Amino acid sequence: MKTKKHRGSFMLRFMVFGFSVAVGLLAFWLLGYIVRDIDRVQGPNYSQMLEEGLPQELQDERQTLAAQLLDLKQQIASTERRRQLTGQTTRDSQQTINQLLELKRNADENATSLSDEQKLALTDSLQLFLANQSQTQTLNAELSNLNDQLDDVERQQRENEEAITRVSRPIADEYEELAEQHQWKLAAYKLALLIPLLLVCGWLFVRHAGGTYAMLVYALSGAVAARVLLVMHDHFPAIYFKYILILLSLAIATGVLVRLLRLIAKPSRDWLLRQYREAYAHFFCPICDYPIQRGPLKFAVWTRRSLKKRTPVTVDGDAATLDQPYTCPCCETTLFHACKKCGGVRHSLLPACEKCGAGSVLEQEAATGSQD
Repeated sequence: MKTKKHRGSFMLRFMVFGFSVAVGLLAFWLLGYIVRDIDRVQGPNYSQMLEEGLPQELQDERQTLAAQLLDLKQQIASTERRRQLTGQTTRDSQQTINQLLELKRNADENATSLSDEQKLALTDSLQLFLANQSQTQTLNAELSNLNDQLDDVERQQRENEEAITRVSRPIADEYEELAEQHQWKLAAYKLALLIPLLLVCGWLFVRHAGGTYAMLVYALSGAVAARVLLVMHDHFPAIYFKYILILLSLAIATGVLVRLLRLIAKPSRDWLLRQYREAYAHFFCPICDYPIQRGPLKFAVWTRRSLKKRTPVTVDGDAATLDQPYTCPCCETTLFHACKKCGGVRHSLLPACEKCGAGSVLEQEAATGSQD
């Protein structure tokens, strides 16, 4: 008789599941560090290629124009600050002149005259106002000249950038080609590491699926497969990755479907035992799903849905008289027969007799054959 794998308690199964998830995450994390280390392999440097491929006079002109542009912007900012300060001084002088003129007008109305200090202040204010006006005009002219120079330098800079763009276009094309080759090289390095691991995990998955270390194999296989998919997503073009993902999903779905079809055609012992156990528990034939009408349910009619609503049937008299061998009238399968060891009626499709614990004839023959 084949020994059934012990499931363990709920807490033990929960701990196994939790640590399996932890192992999968840690493995995924470790593979991520390795992949990032591979990404550190130096690829083509666009700045270096541009510096080596551009004519030196264009590079010197670009640097010179950039320096001139920065210097002109600083001069314009300085001149603008001086102009604002001069304008503020002019406004203050004008306010002082207005106050002194108001005093002079009041003095003329009162037939008096300004004091010598007031006359001197009025004269100084007028001279300062005129000087500030002249300086403001000079600063405006200087600011206009600087803006003209700035426009000219910006025009030269645009022409220089256009010339650099024309010259650097072949360099950019070469860089894109080298960068693409570098990405394929990184993908090859990563897949050279991950594909063997994936093959080993696939072999372990086939060998240990449903075994003692199945959860460990599932966790490691899932981590490696997820990392492989991420690498392909990062390095493969979207159109290629789309087809790879679809083909991989199709292969997985086909494999699962083939496994299910094989399970239906040649079910395993545990699968059959689960099917037989559930059918017996619900009083249905495990083979054809016809109701088992024996004992108190001999003349009853039910379905799987209505069976849950039925009340338990009380048995009057000796239960042994109701416990008789039974064969399904629909598929001719023997469902209950007399045990050869104790003589009691037992389930024909279950492994052991519920009265004496003896195994079924088929299991005893299988055990004897394995010993021979």
